[in-house]
Amino acid sequence: MLVLTGSVGVGKSTVADAVSELLQWDHGIPHALANLDAFRRASPAPEDDPFHMALGFRNLAAVWGNYRAAGARCLVVASVMEDGSDVAGLRGAVPGAHVFLARLVAPLEVIHARLRHRETSAESLRWHLERSAHLVRAMADKGVGDAVVDTAGRDPAAIARTVVDRWGVVEWYAAGRGPA
Repeated sequence: MLVLTGSVGVGKSTVADAVSELLQWDHGIPHALANLDAFRRASPAPEDDPFHMALGFRNLAAVWGNYRAAGARCLVVASVMEDGSDVAGLRGAVPGAHVFLARLVAPLEVIHARLRHRETSAESLRWHLERSAHLVRAMADKGVGDAVVDTAGRDPAAIARTVVDRWGVVEWYAAGRGPA
């Protein structure tokens, strides 16, 4: 399982789409793509789980079963993973998966420009600007990620190639170690 993580606005979903295209068209690797942030998007959230992580993991488990039955052998996930504690939830949702976290980064001014283009309400924009600043600091301080990949000024396809190379999935499948 590849998890693309990073701050809101860093490009997780865009890069996940590019990784999926690379796996499908360039390497023929059977896979599925899941946006865990979308799987968690429900309101209201419980006070003890304000980002609905538990709901996201339950939804991922249900969807992974369907993807697996359809032939997927690996999973690309886009999600904010503020620290390493969420990896246990991923492993519970996708039993037996080797989890590789790629943290996408960009300068805060680049992230904020993307958010100003994306967010449609003033309140949502305010929240996302504050959240992005917090996440950039927290993830860097905690050293989140098996690999760190800069997205600023780079084409999503180039970022995807870097991520897939660092993940090592192509070599893994070529060596016949991919799950049946």
